[in-house]
Amino acid sequence: MAINIIPADQALNVSAIITYIYADPGLGKTSLGFTGDKTISFDFDRGAHRTGELRRGAVVPVQQWSDVANLTPQDLAPFNTIVIDTVGAMLESIKTHLLLNATNRQKDGALKLKAQGLANQTFKQYVNTLISMGKDVVFIAHASEDQNGDQIIYRPDLGGKNRNELYRIADIMGYLTTVTTGEGKHERLISFKPCPTHHAKNAGGLGGETGEVWVPDLKTHPTFLADLIKQAKDHINTLTPDQLAMIRASEEMENFIQSCGEAQYASELNQLTESLDKQHAFYQNMRLAVKNRAKDLNCTFDMQRSAWVDSPEFNGITDAQRDELQDLLNQAGIDVMTFCENNGIDSLISIEAQHFEAVKADVIKQGQGKAVA
Repeated sequence: MAINIIPADQALNVSAIITYIYADPGLGKTSLGFTGDKTISFDFDRGAHRTGELRRGAVVPVQQWSDVANLTPQDLAPFNTIVIDTVGAMLESIKTHLLLNATNRQKDGALKLKAQGLANQTFKQYVNTLISMGKDVVFIAHASEDQNGDQIIYRPDLGGKNRNELYRIADIMGYLTTVTTGEGKHERLISFKPCPTHHAKNAGGLGGETGEVWVPDLKTHPTFLADLIKQAKDHINTLTPDQLAMIRASEEMENFIQSCGEAQYASELNQLTESLDKQHAFYQNMRLAVKNRAKDLNCTFDMQRSAWVDSPEFNGITDAQRDELQDLLNQAGIDVMTFCENNGIDSLISIEAQHFEAVKADVIKQGQGKAVA
């Protein structure tokens, strides 16, 4: 059988894409997922019941990883859109599954480093399988609010390595939030254009020059997400492979440089360095961004360890402060390992003493947010 070869100057038809939406609490991101085309939602966060009449698709209430891992192509045949709600909970589900195997556990019960790599590999393989079936995949994530100097930054509430990987594989990524209009009304919009306040990607050309898409009343617009994904695919399919590759590479570089600017610790720089691809079109620019941020943070590169290390002047929190934070995290129902991963640190002791009160306040705030949710 002859192989279909598409020249570089011809558009490459894309039948399935990855959409990534992250949002502030209570904005209806789960309901938005059900406006996709023939949607099935993998409810890792166990919140689908809160959508009420807006739940227009099938649901898999995930109790354990095998609930979705064992689904067959025949099971998924009736559906065109797979919603992962939330992607952070999905990754935790995979890790919990791997912890059932004693060979994957450290003495303290945490995943071994090799098993963490296996978790990421399992995640990528599963998503690739869905795409190969021709399914559009929609990642839904909670947004986290981080402080970088005087600037507040909103980004997906995921650990550094996972966050960087999802930036890379998503075709479009938007931040769902609320804004106040000139008439004083509160309206929802999704911003697909990256800027200093949030991360985004827009290979689909959504929202014109501003990259902003207003979210209508989903009761009267039941195909909102399906229409959005179709619009993105239609745009992508007008591009040649070279054009699409350059757009994606440019957006990946922008997000990478932005992440470098937000890094506070050597461990975050190491995560960014590990995610670098020497074949990337902008590898040198991205590598330079890491080196510049390391200089700003007074981090040095340890040649023996092949890793960035914090300044010798680093002054970490005390054991008592660590125990206090651990108690607060337990009260808030937040896993310590997940908290450290999300903040790009190896352990609570990696927190600088000068940031203790700010971190403590943030943990209390997160606990209150979970209580409200």
